[in-house]
Amino acid sequence: MIHCAKELDQPMPTTRSLSAVLDAAESSGKLNLRMEEIQAALPDVSTQALRQALHRQQRRGRLVRLSRGSGHWLIVPLRHAAVGAPPLETWLDRYLSKTLRIPYYVALLSAAEIYGASPYAVMVTQVMVAERRRPITVGRHELVFHTHARIEHMPTHWHETPDGRFKVSTPELTALDLVQREAMVGGMARVREVLRGLWANCTQAGFTQALDAAQNVPVAQRLGALLVLDDQTGLTMPVVRWLRDKPLRSGSLVGDLSLPRCRSVVLYRCRFQGTASG
Repeated sequence: MIHCAKELDQPMPTTRSLSAVLDAAESSGKLNLRMEEIQAALPDVSTQALRQALHRQQRRGRLVRLSRGSGHWLIVPLRHAAVGAPPLETWLDRYLSKTLRIPYYVALLSAAEIYGASPYAVMVTQVMVAERRRPITVGRHELVFHTHARIEHMPTHWHETPDGRFKVSTPELTALDLVQREAMVGGMARVREVLRGLWANCTQAGFTQALDAAQNVPVAQRLGALLVLDDQTGLTMPVVRWLRDKPLRSGSLVGDLSLPRCRSVVLYRCRFQGTASG
């Protein structure tokens, strides 16, 4: 069953019980329910009685509320009862884009995992948003939010499955985000391990797009050094072109890697910075 982007636009028939509303919605492929939709389908039920009915269904595992005050409820089909919620593709975009009306994208190690580039099991879903938000838990899904000031300009793709879709950073933006936020994801050694699996998904055009969007010279320098260290010659040119005529910074470019600091800087200056200035 495909829960498409129109699912919240379909009106529900009026009825006399919340259970009947949930059954009718699920049978039509509609798992995301807004509070106003439920109230419209139960016009003769008082607000207090409806609140109590919702909490009973929540205790039974039939429903889950995405966050306090959002008015967004999620039906949990029987096949997903053990997890406590349907897959992220079913509800993440609906919740963030339609209910909260905020820009977002799945990022960092969660994005790398989607591209098959993370050698580790990712225990939480890392989501980039414009402003700070508290983590939320939906069934066994735990969402942790990070902030990006220029998020509306960031390049993204749709990650699509038969259950739905959500936005994910492009492979190239994923690389930039990982380099910028190395401390949040386990240090540069772990970042570099992930990047080795991500390079195959990256393109020169993709890096140009991501660099133009991010506008972060120090991160671009570190990315260039890591590309050189991994012998990714074909992907260095857009970074070289982007850094040309920009003020470059000196210092350690590879964080806590177990390499001599001077060697990494010399590698960068001789093979990369020298090309950029030539």
